Amino acid sequence: MSGPIRLYHELHSALKGWQKWGRPELVQTLALLMVGIFETRDVRLSRIAERVPLDIQEDNVAQRFRRWLKNPQVDTRALYDPVALGILRALRHTRVRIQIDRTEVNEQLNVLMVSVYYHKRAIPLLWQVLSHKGTSTFKERNAVLTHLDKLQPAGCSVVILGDREFGQVDMMRSIRLHNWDYCLRVKGTHFVCPSRGVWATLKQLAPVAGTQYFLTDVVLTKAQCYGPVHFALACQKDSADPWFIATNLVPTHRTLRDYARRFGCEEMFSDLKSRGFHLDLSQLQHPERFSRLLLAVVLLYVWVLSVARRLCFTQATKRFTSRPLFKRYSRFQFARRWLAKQLTLGKPLIPDDLFSPWRLI
Repeated sequence: MSGPIRLYHELHSALKGWQKWGRPELVQTLALLMVGIFETRDVRLSRIAERVPLDIQEDNVAQRFRRWLKNPQVDTRALYDPVALGILRALRHTRVRIQIDRTEVNEQLNVLMVSVYYHKRAIPLLWQVLSHKGTSTFKERNAVLTHLDKLQPAGCSVVILGDREFGQVDMMRSIRLHNWDYCLRVKGTHFVCPSRGVWATLKQLAPVAGTQYFLTDVVLTKAQCYGPVHFALACQKDSADPWFIATNLVPTHRTLRDYARRFGCEEMFSDLKSRGFHLDLSQLQHPERFSRLLLAVVLLYVWVLSVARRLCFTQATKRFTSRPLFKRYSRFQFARRWLAKQLTLGKPLIPDDLFSPWRLI
């Protein structure tokens, strides 16, 4: 049995196990699409069609994928929410660090992504494809936060991490309405007023390179006078770009460590794009169709991470290379390489009998 056919059977089995699909061709086409993306590390349908294990013309394969991407029965949130729920439930007894970020896909589309920090990477929880260039609006950000609230298990401790696009008063208010904490980077041009102090821009209060300090009970912006807000201010050595991290919690070194974990989503985007499946090569212009393509890519990403989890438990990487790959690559990268090698050698794609697809934690 060829490698692509074996991969199809594994993915098809995993997909059938956690969702009621109704029409069987929906899950079959999704599994084929995921096989093509893995084999080609590409999302362009014409390229994917070349490597799909179907004995029909490539144009017909590509057309089958186009119909799937147009199909309104493929509801991305309804299909992916069970995966996101499983991830959050596994983390419910920990401090859950949720990252919100936006990435440009092409000249027409942006993706607003909500993910959770795990092992120096981010795991997607939900997303919204934006049909415009530039920053997201408050309405769009608030919509994803509202859906995130529906996914959160009761009693879960959540801190929202975001860069300067999200370091705004309306975002802070919205986060607190959900009873979550936040660590958001704020632009240096914003005015603040420390307790019994005078108004100044954060840039005027910037720490010296290589130092950090904290402000408590600060009022943010002259126009909105929102507070009290606390700040952790830091600037790395040889850097001219200081961090101004706003938080509702008492600021400590932990505030800076929490915010630093936000960069896990940058690594995730890199895995989905240039270092992984080249999502940015997509030529799709329709937001809903691109969201369905992103569903296939994210499901493949999570499935590969679930393989990585078992590889770590079984220490299979030591048999794969003299130097453990998890010390050289991310979990996603070494699992993708391991799977590619197994496909080439005709060996099993599942690390052991305890492997559970979609289980990451």
